[in-house]
Amino acid sequence: MPTTTAASSRLHDRLLRESTSEVRFEPADRWLYATDASLYQVEPVGVVLPRTVEDLAAAVRIAYEEGVPVLPRGAATSLSGQTVGEALILDLSKYLNRIGIVDRDRMTVKVEPGVVLDRLNAHLRPLGLMFGPDVSTGDRATIGGMIGNNSAGARSLRYGKTVDHVRSLDVVLDDGERVTLGPVAPEDLDVACSRNDRLGTLHASVRKAVEDHRDAIERRFPRILRRVSGYNLDEFIPGLPVRAPGWVDDPWAFNLARLIVGSEGTLAVIAGAEVKVVPIPVAQGLVILSFATIPAALDRLAEIIATGPAAVEMVDRMMLDLAASNPDYARSLSFAEGRPAAVLAAQFYADSAEELAGRAEDLTRRFRGQLGVLGIRQSLTESAKDDFWKIRKAGVSLLMGMVGDAKPVAFVEDTAVSPDRLPAFYDRFAAILARHGTIGACYGHADVGCLHIRPVINVKTEEGVETLRSISREVSDLVVEFGGSMSGEHGDGLARSVWNAKLFGPEVYAAFAEVKHAFDPKDRMNPGKVVASPDPGGLLRIGPDYHAREPEATAFDFSAQGGFARAVEMCSGVGACRKNGGGTMCPSYMVTLDEKQTTRARANTLRLVMGGEIPADGLASEALDEALDLCLQCKACKTECPSNVDMAKLKAEYLHQKYKNKPVPFGSLLMAHIRPLSRLGSATAPLANATLTNPAFKWLLEKVAGIDRRRTLPTFAFDNLRRWFRRHRPDPRAGSRGSVILMDDCFTTYNNPQVGRAAVRVLEAGGYEVRLAGLPCCGRPAISKGLLTMGRTLARENVARLVDAARAGTPILGCEPSCLLTLVDEYRDFRLGPDADLVASASRLVDHFVADRSSFPDLPLRRGSGKVLVHGHCQQKALVGASGTVAALRRIDGLEVKELDSGCCGMAGSFGYERGHYDMSQALAERVLLPAARAEPAARLVAPGFSCRSQVHGLGGLDASHPIELIAEHLEPPTG
Repeated sequence: MPTTTAASSRLHDRLLRESTSEVRFEPADRWLYATDASLYQVEPVGVVLPRTVEDLAAAVRIAYEEGVPVLPRGAATSLSGQTVGEALILDLSKYLNRIGIVDRDRMTVKVEPGVVLDRLNAHLRPLGLMFGPDVSTGDRATIGGMIGNNSAGARSLRYGKTVDHVRSLDVVLDDGERVTLGPVAPEDLDVACSRNDRLGTLHASVRKAVEDHRDAIERRFPRILRRVSGYNLDEFIPGLPVRAPGWVDDPWAFNLARLIVGSEGTLAVIAGAEVKVVPIPVAQGLVILSFATIPAALDRLAEIIATGPAAVEMVDRMMLDLAASNPDYARSLSFAEGRPAAVLAAQFYADSAEELAGRAEDLTRRFRGQLGVLGIRQSLTESAKDDFWKIRKAGVSLLMGMVGDAKPVAFVEDTAVSPDRLPAFYDRFAAILARHGTIGACYGHADVGCLHIRPVINVKTEEGVETLRSISREVSDLVVEFGGSMSGEHGDGLARSVWNAKLFGPEVYAAFAEVKHAFDPKDRMNPGKVVASPDPGGLLRIGPDYHAREPEATAFDFSAQGGFARAVEMCSGVGACRKNGGGTMCPSYMVTLDEKQTTRARANTLRLVMGGEIPADGLASEALDEALDLCLQCKACKTECPSNVDMAKLKAEYLHQKYKNKPVPFGSLLMAHIRPLSRLGSATAPLANATLTNPAFKWLLEKVAGIDRRRTLPTFAFDNLRRWFRRHRPDPRAGSRGSVILMDDCFTTYNNPQVGRAAVRVLEAGGYEVRLAGLPCCGRPAISKGLLTMGRTLARENVARLVDAARAGTPILGCEPSCLLTLVDEYRDFRLGPDADLVASASRLVDHFVADRSSFPDLPLRRGSGKVLVHGHCQQKALVGASGTVAALRRIDGLEVKELDSGCCGMAGSFGYERGHYDMSQALAERVLLPAARAEPAARLVAPGFSCRSQVHGLGGLDASHPIELIAEHLEPPTG
C-alpha cells in the first residue's frame, strides 16, 4: 500500500469533511475495485464516488496534498489493467452521468464521463444522430472510459477512433485544478504557450516535446488507423495521424484534449467532454460469409473491403462453439453456414434501401460458390439487431466462459497491423502460439487489421505465466517487424506498457516521459501505466499464488464448471451485469448504478473470501452477506452473462455452507415451510386473511420473521385448487389427445386457485385429461433460502413421483414459473441421476405448452380485442424465455400482444417481502413495469409469476392476470 494506516485514515476523513462524495475505505469495498476485466488485481487505497464535478476536483486535490495517487474509473471493462492500481479509485460512473445540450449546428453534445454509450445513443436517436465509435461493451462502457482508452469498436473503417470525435475536454489536473482543453488555432498557439499559468505551461511543454522529437515521431509512429499505444503525439503534427478513409476532419489545431484521449488517466482526470455526433445511416445491412478456414477468410479480406463496407468483423470457431454451449447465445447461431472456421460479417451503410441491396448483392455475387466459402447470408432489415452482433459483442465474455483453468487470456489480444499484411501477420502469430504448445481464439476488426487473438493459457501455474511472458515478448517483436501497434483499442495498462519503449524507440519514448512529467511531475496520475515497465505476468488476479479454499462437499453439482471455485472464477470481470438499458441482469445494479450490486462484485467477493484476501469463517463472511443480500436470485445472469455466472445457484450454495455452522434465520425457515403454512391458511381462510391485514400481526411478523410491515400479504382461498378439482366434472373434450400432469404448486393451489382452474379448463378444451401432480412442495422456497438438504429431499421425492409419467411421455405442466422451472433447473443440479433429467425434459410451462401447435393444434377460442402487456417472470425469461407466453396469447385472434422489456418486477419470491428490501423492490417495480402499465390503463396486464402479480397489485393497485386466465376467458363452450 502506498500510504500508512494513519495517512489513509486522514485521507478518508478529509474526503468526508471536504466533499459530498461517497467514500469507501473498508477492506471489502477496496477489494471490489481491485480488479477490472483484465488479468490483474491490485488493492487500492480507497474508493470515492464523486457526486459532482466539484467533488471530483476536491478528491484529486486532497489526494495530491496527502501524497496519494488517483485512478479514474468508469465501468472497468478494460482488458489491460488500466483501472487497477495502488491509488485512490475515482468511480465516475454512478453520479457523473449527465447528458447536456445537443448542438445541432456544431454537431456536438456535452457529456459527463460516466455517461454510458448506449444511453447516449438512445438520447441522440430521436434527433437522427449517434456517437460514431461502437464498442462491443456499449451497454455499459462509459464515454469517459472510451476517451481514456481511445476506443474504436466495429465501425472504425468509417468513423475512426474516439480521438476523432473529441472536440474539447474539461479535466482535473494532478493538483485538483480544473481546466478546459480544446482546439487552439496555429496563429493563437504562441499566445496559449506564453500564458503565465498551468495551462500555458502545458501547451508550451507539449509543443517543445513534439518539436524536439518531430523526426522520430514521424518515423516511429505506426502508420495504421488502429494505434492507441503510447500518447497521441502524432496529433500535433499536421497530416501525420491516420484517419478513416473518407473522414473529413476539422481544420488542424493544437488540441491538448486529443493528448488526453488514450492516456488512460495518466495525465489528467476527465470531468466532462464535448464530443461530435454523426447522422444515423438511412439504411444498413449485413452480408455474412462463412469460411472453411481462417486463411481463406483473411486472404479475401481486401476484396470485401473494396466493396465499401463500414465494418468487416470476424468470429472464429472457438467463439461459435462457446456460444453454442450457452443457453441464451445458442439460439443466435443461425447466421453461420455449415461448420465454419471463421465468419466475416460486412456491415454496409447506404442512403436508401435500394442502394443497400445493390451493395450487398455485389459482395454476395463476388463470393457465391467460391472455394472455401461455405455459405452467405444477407440481413438487410434490423441488421443492428442481427444475431451476429449478439455473438460478436459477447466475444470476451464467451471466451472467458471456457471451462477449466486454461482460458483464452487477454494480454496480446489487441495487436493491429496494416490490413494488407494481416494474413501474413496472422500466420506468424499462430506459429508463435504453436511453438508454445497452444492455440488462440480469434475475433475482432479484420477490416482494420485489429484481430483479437487470445492464447489459451493456464496462468495458475508458473509455467503458464512464463509462457505468457514469452509469447508477449515474441509478439511484440513481431508487431515491430510488421510496423504495427501492440494495442489497437484496448490500451496499454499493465499488459502492454512494457513494450512501448521497443515499439516507439528511445527518442519517442523520451518524449512520452516529458509529456507525462509536464502533466504529472510527482507521478500521481494512475502511475505505472503507458510510460512504465510493468511485468505483464505480475499482479495476477488468479495466478500461481492463488489457492481457493473450497467446501469439502457441495449440495449442488458444480462438475460442469470444474467445481465450486471454478464456477465462481467464471466471472471474468467484463461487467455485462452493469448494463441497465434492457434485459433483466442485474436488477439491483439497474436501480443503484453501484458496483457493489453487480453480479461481478458478488462473484469477486466470493472469490476473495475463498482466496483468503477477505477474512471469513469458512465461507461465512459479513462482507459476503452484504454483497449477496440484494441478489434477487432472478437467474438472469445464468443466461445474460456470456460467461454463465449463475449467481442464484452460487448464493444458494453459499447459504447452505454457511448454515452448517450458523443458525438459520426464523424468516428463512418460515418461507421454506410455506406449503404447510399455506395449507393451514387455506383451511382457516377467513380468519387467516383477517389476521394478515391486522397491523399488530404485521408488526409482530416484522419483528420475528423480518417481513416488512408495509407489504400487502397474499391472501388464501378456502376453496383451493385441490378441493375444487375433487368435485370438478371434466370437459367432454378431455382425454381425446392424451393426458397431462398439472403441477399444483403452493401459490396456484392456495392463493390463486383461479389460475389452476383456468389451466384445467384450457387443457381439457384442447383434448387433454388433467391429473394433479399432488407434490408435497417443489422445494423452491427452501432452495432460495439455502436450505438445500431440505430442497434435495423434496426433489428426490418429487422425481420419484413424476418419473413414470415422464418416461411414458406425459407432459408435466406448471402455471407458476419459479416452481415448474425448479424441476427443469435445480433438480438436475442435485445429482439425482437420469430420472431427474427425464422429469426436467418433460416439464413445461402451461402457456408454452398451449403455444406449441404440435402438442396443442386445436383450441376453440373466441375472437378477442384490445391490447395485452406481457411481463415475463425473471426465471422464465432466463431459462426458457417469454416467447411461449406471447405465442399462446397470440392464438387469440384480435389481441394486440406486446412484451415489455421490464426486467425484474422486484418481488422475486420472498425478496420483496423482507425487511431491508422494500425500497429496492419498490424501485425495481417503478423502473419500467409500473410506469408501463400506468401509461396504458386500457391494456390488460398479464404476468405468469405469482410474485409479479402480487407486486403490481400491492405497490400499484393494479390487477394482473395469468396468461392462462386470459386464454380461458376466450374459450368456446363445448358443443352438444
